[in-house]
Amino acid sequence: MLLLQHTLSMSGVITGMDLLSRVYVPFDSTGNKAFGMGAAEKSAYDPMNKIAYAVSEQAVLSVVDYADPKNPQILFGIDLTDTVAAGTGSITDVTVCGGLVAIGATAKVKTEPGVVTIYSSANATTPATMKQKYVVGPLPDMVAWNHDCTKIAVANEGEGVYTDDGLVDPVGSVSIIEGFDVGGMDGEVKTVDFAAVAETDEALKAKGVHLPLELKAQEFYDVHSAHFSGLLNFTASRAAYSPATQLEPEYLTWSSDGTKVYANCQENSAIVTIDVETHTATRLDALPLKDWSEDGTTEGIDTVKDGKCVLEHKPGFKSMRHPDAIATLTVDGIDYIVTANEGDDKEYGDYESKQKFKDVIDTNETFTNEFQEFSFFAPDVGSDAYANFGDTKMSITIGSSGVDYSDPTKPVFKGAVGFGGRGLSIWKASDMSLVWDSGSMLEKNQCLHYPWSHNSVHDEEFAMIRDSDGNVGTLFDAEKSGQVSTTAPYLAIQDGWTSLQETIWEINDKEEDGCDVADEDVAEGRGCDATYCACPLGKTVDERSLKDGAGPEAVVVGEACGCHIMVTATEKQGTAFVFDVSIPASPDLLFVQHLSPASETKNPSVAYDDGTLGEVDPESMTFLAAADSPTGYAGVMFAGAWSGTLSLYEFKKADGSKCSTCPAGCTPGPNYPATQDRRELLFASTVTCPAGCVAA
Repeated sequence: MLLLQHTLSMSGVITGMDLLSRVYVPFDSTGNKAFGMGAAEKSAYDPMNKIAYAVSEQAVLSVVDYADPKNPQILFGIDLTDTVAAGTGSITDVTVCGGLVAIGATAKVKTEPGVVTIYSSANATTPATMKQKYVVGPLPDMVAWNHDCTKIAVANEGEGVYTDDGLVDPVGSVSIIEGFDVGGMDGEVKTVDFAAVAETDEALKAKGVHLPLELKAQEFYDVHSAHFSGLLNFTASRAAYSPATQLEPEYLTWSSDGTKVYANCQENSAIVTIDVETHTATRLDALPLKDWSEDGTTEGIDTVKDGKCVLEHKPGFKSMRHPDAIATLTVDGIDYIVTANEGDDKEYGDYESKQKFKDVIDTNETFTNEFQEFSFFAPDVGSDAYANFGDTKMSITIGSSGVDYSDPTKPVFKGAVGFGGRGLSIWKASDMSLVWDSGSMLEKNQCLHYPWSHNSVHDEEFAMIRDSDGNVGTLFDAEKSGQVSTTAPYLAIQDGWTSLQETIWEINDKEEDGCDVADEDVAEGRGCDATYCACPLGKTVDERSLKDGAGPEAVVVGEACGCHIMVTATEKQGTAFVFDVSIPASPDLLFVQHLSPASETKNPSVAYDDGTLGEVDPESMTFLAAADSPTGYAGVMFAGAWSGTLSLYEFKKADGSKCSTCPAGCTPGPNYPATQDRRELLFASTVTCPAGCVAA
């Protein structure tokens, strides 16, 4: 057991970051704004025009002008529903490079080929205009330019969809768009599938690749399971199965020389290396399980919902790292891959690869009726697992990392394996060997600095139902099927509600999971009424301890103040961690900073209403080197998916100074950054200020 003590490094020159500006972007093209609507699912920044882009779940591209970085202005919103998202598809990503904007979108049917559409970049007077549309693979989840803006890599996740007719699961792939002109037109698409590195399920598992629903597992649940066989239909998917359908790329990063693309398959805890010139997948590397026992390298984990911060080692317990975002870090000419180990699972109808421990294991020797065909690999497997998590809701996998389906009539439970690495890892790109892992650092330091945010949770499910003026919450209302009344209390779940409506109701109802609210908030109609009020973040401590804890979703790297800097933030809590990774094998944690301090005492709708809400679900980040920043000082732009926020932060040093490329005695001027490269001027002996800089 570890009682937490302060271990924050003081070695870095950067000691914090200041919030310069925050803007709440609309979720639709008419300018409507609300918490929980996914107004800033993804974002990008164009340093040439000082323009930021944010895409919403409603397929609207918001264009924000940062000519005045302290007071950014929303210029306009572009409805992409018909031109990009094929009517009812969804926008997945936006990225900008060299005056061109690339936008990824799914097809109307998610399992069919998606598109990447190229736009010209916008400025304060000219909107973006569409140039060309390229057909890629199913569900193009991420779009990434190479360094000189001549090629685009696309992660086609190929996520399966389950209907009454069964499971349709296309193969994952990576598309390379190349050969286009300076306007983004007349290019060609080369799509790389993973068949060459995914010959058999057995070969993948031997490498340590996690398979959420391998072929023999489909047979078990479809045919042999007394509980599931009548609930699931995998007949068609078994007939069409190939191992490559299990590999689903979520995120991409380019090598520093542009010859390789690294595709992160999140649910598989694996990374595929793509040779860009030959358009082939050349290797597949599994990311090993993280050991939370005393034999591992962590200080323990908190899996007890008691409102306390106590880390304990768990005998026999491991977790899949399951990174979401990845990034390339280059130090001394060597490429490293940084991973934000969030955790994720698959769900197809009544099958979900993530299960609550108590729903699978009944005692240290027996399983529940739903999994009565299971057996333990060895007696100590059951005893260790039950001692750790007996009768709890701890999330464990029933995919290949936790269960052996070699005999599909009698699956063998190998051990309790959880979701997410609750931290970051750095891997050497050439062989994907582990260079560094953050261990328990995120969970430990989040609790030390923001104990009210320890493994807590805010997401779209905390959107309001109704305020005291009778206004129905935007997300709750958008989900309805004629079932919402603005006058009568919702004393119970109503017929026709969606599952999201039911969850929002449970989180807001004070008889369920809701919280009391200050009288002044009810009186002013801000996000609550006398019956329904979701809790502030500070009242949800430990809610994620049995799931993914301090799980980071995004990570970015860049240079600031002469150091290699890495920034991440936890998805459910909104806590940012900033590291100096100049020595990749031994990073220094420089500081920890919460992105929404108001959330300690306010629920999201209340804080949104009074303008104090920061990032909720900081899924998208942009590292701004000094030469790219609208202020001339290095920093980070955070986008909160559910909060619909774009926030610009600047790094600061202990003496209050900031990170710029201007030499000593000079600061960025009004026209900074200048077009010329000024990096060499950092070491100039004169205090004569170069173009873009003025005397301090």
